Amino acid sequence: MQIEDTKEIPKRTRYYQAMCDSEALNKGEVYYNLKELYIVFLCPEDIFGQGKAVYRFKNLEVDCPKIELGDLCFKNFYIFNKYRDVAEKSIREYLEYFATRRPNSPETENIDRLVKWYQADNETRKRYMTWQQEIDIAVDRERRRADEIQKQADAEKARADEAEARAENAESRADRYEKMLSELGKL
Repeated sequence: MQIEDTKEIPKRTRYYQAMCDSEALNKGEVYYNLKELYIVFLCPEDIFGQGKAVYRFKNLEVDCPKIELGDLCFKNFYIFNKYRDVAEKSIREYLEYFATRRPNSPETENIDRLVKWYQADNETRKRYMTWQQEIDIAVDRERRRADEIQKQADAEKARADEAEARAENAESRADRYEKMLSELGKL
């Protein structure tokens, strides 16, 4: 569930896809074993601004959208404040619950009961907060690792650029020396 539009949600779907895919296969396992993957976001507001209640994405060829990549990854965004516009009754009931916090079916009554239980149970809430903190720490660690790799790559590129500049400078000096020797008749 995404309560606030942080302007990074599309990239978060990409990250979640990568996390799910990397956990779905063991090293050396064939890609054929990847299953269908649905990444679902429940948002109160329309982050795409097109007035729809549901947005469904899959990978299509840019110049010919009839050609589907077929990677079995789908990203769906449900705008729960627009629950009235959703045709599928079961989905509409869930979205209505998220929008109003009022259960209106046996399924949403069960969710409401569980939400209240989790909110009332301090130990469960503490475990959830610790779990969320562990996720945040892992994400931060990966970001720092990626930053360090980028710094190393930048440093390597700078060293390569410097070596190339030295080589060009040496070649230029050699060309000048050769020209000078040629002018003096020594070549």
